[in-house]
Order: sequence, then structure tokens, then C-alpha cells
Amino acid sequence: MRIRFYISIWTVSLTVILGSCNQSSFDKESFLNDILIIKYDSLEMPVDSTISAVGNYNHVYQKDAKGESYLVVSNLNNELVYFNLDRRKIVKRIKFQQEGPHGIGYIGNFNFYSEDTIVLKGLNPLETYSLNTGAKKISTFSTSKFAGFQAREILGQPTTSISIYDQYVIQFTQALLLRDLSSNRKYFDLNSKAFALLDLTNGEYTFLPIKFPITMHDKKEFWDLFHITPSSAIIQDKFYYTFPGSDSLYFYNINTKQVKQVSAPSIHSVHGNGVVVRKFTSLEEYFDVYAQNMSYVKILADGNNNRIIRFIAHPTKKWKNSGNLNDVLISKPFSIQIFDSDLNLLGETDVFFDNLYDFLDSFVGEKGLYISNNHPENAKIDERFLSYSIFKIGK
Repeated sequence: MRIRFYISIWTVSLTVILGSCNQSSFDKESFLNDILIIKYDSLEMPVDSTISAVGNYNHVYQKDAKGESYLVVSNLNNELVYFNLDRRKIVKRIKFQQEGPHGIGYIGNFNFYSEDTIVLKGLNPLETYSLNTGAKKISTFSTSKFAGFQAREILGQPTTSISIYDQYVIQFTQALLLRDLSSNRKYFDLNSKAFALLDLTNGEYTFLPIKFPITMHDKKEFWDLFHITPSSAIIQDKFYYTFPGSDSLYFYNINTKQVKQVSAPSIHSVHGNGVVVRKFTSLEEYFDVYAQNMSYVKILADGNNNRIIRFIAHPTKKWKNSGNLNDVLISKPFSIQIFDSDLNLLGETDVFFDNLYDFLDSFVGEKGLYISNNHPENAKIDERFLSYSIFKIGK
């Protein structure tokens, strides 16, 4: 039985608002603008009954001091499960308490401050925790006592992440949901800062000087939660981020405070950057609007080669109305853009239509770019394994 191991906060939040080319495959080489993407290896790792082979979006790649590589995955038992990528098997589990002095509720986004210190979001949207690998709390950090944060929740979603640099933790803070008194319509306040900076040494929260894209500031437009929820990554002191509803890609230098932005619409877009803002009054209409939009949805950092990888979800008329936005998202064709660390666009792949890969379930490891083979529509899924294709990206 397939267990979809995620909760769509996008769909839940939207309910609150409304309530008030030619086929191609990664099995072939794809050349464009001197960028080569080629599948050269694969990875299969057996799972048990606590881990779904499909929809596993909450994971972190880690390499230890001995050079061993791991994919650390959250499972249905409130555990972090360590898969050793070289030995291709589970080698460790950390069980987290839901309640009590070390309770965190349920595991949300997480990352590693060090090999033995985990920074983790739990059930409480105002709290972030640091814990040791024995699942014991070291510190609890709350946004509730800091100006401007009281109503700004930090929620984990399939494309969000926790970025760590030195003693700093960077997280997306959800925009305030306001009401336009003249029209009695709810809207997100997007003329506001989007990321929180937590200093682990003193527990203080401040906002990074990063706002939502200026194209989203008009409160009369119908921006949904998905298109304003950024994906982010970090290489050294540069924090990179993208918003699905904008073709722009950005970085913020944590040391120099420099902000850089480049506009990089998909070369496959027929009209502009492919993003269309359109009124919707129901979940089904919203899903249809989303399915017809271009979305600049996810970025990954390739620190070994100083590159940023961005996945673009393309419009489609074929989507599954399951009531979950993630199912619409992974039904969309996608392409991949590659940038250097200074945001120069190196190239973009062809569009891949065949629903063989779930690009939301992807990460960069020592061997290259790993993309899950376990797309729900892939007839070759073996639910006993986490399965990834490994790609080389080069010029």
C-alpha cells in the first residue's frame, strides 16, 4: 500500500482563505546551452513499514567526518532514519518524543548544526528546537517574544528548508493573512519581509532584509500560498532563494549584506515568464489555475561545484484532483536550470513530460543530482525501496 507521507499545508491554508513539446526522458542525454545532464547511476535502498517509498520530501543529505554519506529521512514513527548511501541500508534511528520535557510534537523541517546537534521544527509553529542525537532538547527558541514575529508562523512545507550558516539559522516566515475591508476579501500581506534569522548563541530572532517580490505587493491580486512560499539553499555565506510565482532568483550575502537578483524566465515559456495571476473561488479552481501556471518551485545547492539547481514546473492540462496540491505539482512536466554561484545562468534542460521522476524528492550528494524514480504514476515503482536516478551536470 502506498502511503503519501506528507501533510499539505498549502491545501489546508488555502481552505482557510476560501472559507472566509515532445516527450523526453532523463534516460537520454539532454543538451542545451552547453549544459549536459546524463543519468549515469542509480540508488536503491530497502525501506520498512514505517517509511513510504512515495512522497518522501522531508530529508537531508549529510556527510560525516569519516566521509560516509547519509540520507536522513523522517518517518511515520516520529523518527529520523539514517540511510547510508554507500552501504545502501538503514544504519541508525533517532526516536523523538511527542510530549513531555523533550517533546516536539511531530517532526517538521530539520537540518544539522553539527554531526550530533539537530535543529528541528516541531508541531508548534512559533518554536524551533536544538536537540542532540539522543533526541534530548538542548534549547527551545520561540519567536513569540520578538517584535513583528508574534503572528508570523514558521511552517514546514515540501519545498521549504532550514538553512544554517555559522551560528545562524534561516527560516521562511509565513505572511500575515489580512482582510480588505472594502471587498471583505482575505489576502496575504506580501509587502513584508519573508525570512527569519535565528542566532543560536543568544536565541534572538530578527528579520533578514528580504521582502517578497515586488510583483506580489498589490493586495488586489490573488496570490495563493503555494506561489509565495519560497525554496532556499545556502553555499558558504550566500543564502539563495526563489519564489514559485516569480522567475527571479536571488542571493543574500550574510556577511556583506549584499542582495543580488536576476530574472531568469524559462526558455520554454510561451508568454512572458509563464506565471498568470487569476481569480479563483474554490479549491478546484485554484488547482486548475496552478496547473496552468509556470512555477519556479525548488532550488538545490551543489556546493562541490558552486552551482544552484532550480526546478521549474510547467503548465499541464493533465492533473489529478485528489484534493492535495502536491499531486497537482508532481503531475506537471518540469525542466532544470543551472546557475553558477554568482547567478549566471549556465543553461536549462529540455522539458520532461513522462512522469517517471518525482522532482520534489531530490537532493544533491557526493555523486551528483539524485531524483526519485518513485513518481506515483511510474508503473515501475517497487514500494520496497527508496529509488533514485543519479545525474551528472556539466558543461
